[in-house]
Amino acid sequence: MALVQLNITGETYQNRSTPLAAQVTRNFYPEVQDNEAVKSRFVLQPFPGLKLFGTASGTNRGLFEHAGTLYKVTGTTLYTVDSSGKHTSAGSIPGTGKCIFAPIVSDVVIITGGRAFLYDGSVSEITDGDLESPNGAAHLNNFILYDGDNSRFAVSDAGDATSIDALNYAAAESNADVLVRVYTFDQLAYMMGEQTIETWYNSGIGKPPFDRVQGGIMQVGLAALRSAANNQNFLYFFGSDNHVHRIQGTSEERITPFPIAREIGTYGDAVVSAATGFCFSAAGQEFYQINFAERSFCFHERSGRWFEVGEEGDRHWADMSAYAFRKTLVTDYRTDNGNIYELDLDTYDRNGSALTRERITGPLWGGMVGAPGKEVEVNRFELIMETGTGILTGQGSDPKLMLQTSPDGGKTWSTEMWGDIGPLGEFLYKVEWGPLGAYDSCLFRIKTSDPVLFSIHSAAADVEVGI
Repeated sequence: MALVQLNITGETYQNRSTPLAAQVTRNFYPEVQDNEAVKSRFVLQPFPGLKLFGTASGTNRGLFEHAGTLYKVTGTTLYTVDSSGKHTSAGSIPGTGKCIFAPIVSDVVIITGGRAFLYDGSVSEITDGDLESPNGAAHLNNFILYDGDNSRFAVSDAGDATSIDALNYAAAESNADVLVRVYTFDQLAYMMGEQTIETWYNSGIGKPPFDRVQGGIMQVGLAALRSAANNQNFLYFFGSDNHVHRIQGTSEERITPFPIAREIGTYGDAVVSAATGFCFSAAGQEFYQINFAERSFCFHERSGRWFEVGEEGDRHWADMSAYAFRKTLVTDYRTDNGNIYELDLDTYDRNGSALTRERITGPLWGGMVGAPGKEVEVNRFELIMETGTGILTGQGSDPKLMLQTSPDGGKTWSTEMWGDIGPLGEFLYKVEWGPLGAYDSCLFRIKTSDPVLFSIHSAAADVEVGI
């Protein structure tokens, strides 16, 4: 018999032909340790749960932090939210569509339904006749930039979002496509059209005082208005080619694996255009999450790998995000649910609802023990994990982990086999199953819905090569 070490930390990667690849990582993220001397370089870490922070009646439409104040639009009310989650009405934002925010000095611009509003202690609509029904707004060097009709964009007067000079318009015209949104990141303005993106900078010369960056044209457009988001490193967005891209300066990179792009390519135009995306940090690491109607995908920046969040058939509840009060806060996407949650590593469920963690591995086959084409008999399968650090009250002291095997690339699965993963206080635990049977190739599905925090450090299988 041979003891085969299995790296089970791969990403979600499902090929059209599942025997080639049927991997799923849901509510875990794959992490690779830099130090080669650690016990295991490949670890599955638990994704944060959703801890209720505050609520208001109605459907969430936007969330934004500026100058120490958290702003939220729920229903038709603009709220300010304090560090305890208390909501205070600050005015009215009409309509039902989601909002895009931009800061200027101590004030906030709010765009929704082609209309622009300013909050400066009270809410008023921006009615300058030269403003052309913007989809969004962005701030750069004390100016507010608005998208206009066709390929045009407007630049406000310095320090005054409500004043737009008719001469302060320019056109992003490298391609005759429609300008979808202006986005600013790292002192550059990105004119994000349907098919191309142009990069501009604040030159301080002319009307408007912006010029195109030479060589800063990208041959991909913005397919989902609210998918654009940034952290300190990159600007992320969902592109017109059914891929997620990221930008740094004038360099653009496509980052979605083909199977995920193929899955998204089956969604209708309305589903794609309504997608939302946001960046956030957890456990000192950076993530980008994109949400579609029934599925949410998340990118782990450090490892460059993708995984899924939410439940099977139900996207993640988080829709829009802001960092405030040293917390990553997110809104609930569901209709008539005005909740804000904290993405919390010490919360193991979704505001009291189950949070299923699942991993479907790559295949174990004879080639892994130097016997390609040979059948392997799996006598024992074991997992080493850290557990016992967060069982919720009333859930019992011996949470379970389920294992299934598949000989046909995930088309069919064995009966469920359950094992204990350790009571509270068991900080390093081994769980094993066996014997499991003989296979030409074998996938393993690991799954739990118990509200318990655990990370999987390594896996191994005792296998015997058949004749």
